[in-house]
Amino acid sequence: MKTAKFVLPICGMGLLFVSAAVLAQDADKQKLIDIEKAFVASPNPGPEAAALAKQYLYDGPFIQLTGMGRIGTLPKATIVELSSKPDPSDPDVKSQQTVSDFHVEIFGDTAVVSYKYANTDTGHKDPALNATDHYGCLDTFVKRSGQWYMAGSACSHVGPVSQAEWTAIKKARTQQPKEVQEAFR
Repeated sequence: MKTAKFVLPICGMGLLFVSAAVLAQDADKQKLIDIEKAFVASPNPGPEAAALAKQYLYDGPFIQLTGMGRIGTLPKATIVELSSKPDPSDPDVKSQQTVSDFHVEIFGDTAVVSYKYANTDTGHKDPALNATDHYGCLDTFVKRSGQWYMAGSACSHVGPVSQAEWTAIKKARTQQPKEVQEAFR
């Protein structure tokens, strides 16, 4: 009987701590999904997109595997700058994006978020680039001082890309800023 007096309160406190940890992790998972949704809500270059990049990208190198298979790393400052205004070589592009099927795994101060992503572009000079493309994506986040920051992103195109779109993508790459061309291979 004496043992029960001590064991039950200790077990109760243990359950309380575990419950608190689960609630905190659920809050972190929702915050990560909210960050992803914020980027999708501002898909076009401009002050809002630049502010999101400034707020949520890791302050260091950002690693990316593009949906077309290119790998590269750019500093946060370059991404913020590129996000701040339309591409001068194709300034009338507008994008609409959707995300779905989120799955979040947290490993201490690191998290991965997977999701399905669709992007529809209009307004390109080359009409072959006006398309809707679908991807499976995986983003990596790190937590610093209680805040989550995206440190890397990888997307894989779902399904084939038409030859006309692929040719237009390759041509558009030649018009990207020199630092972007040099950073991605």
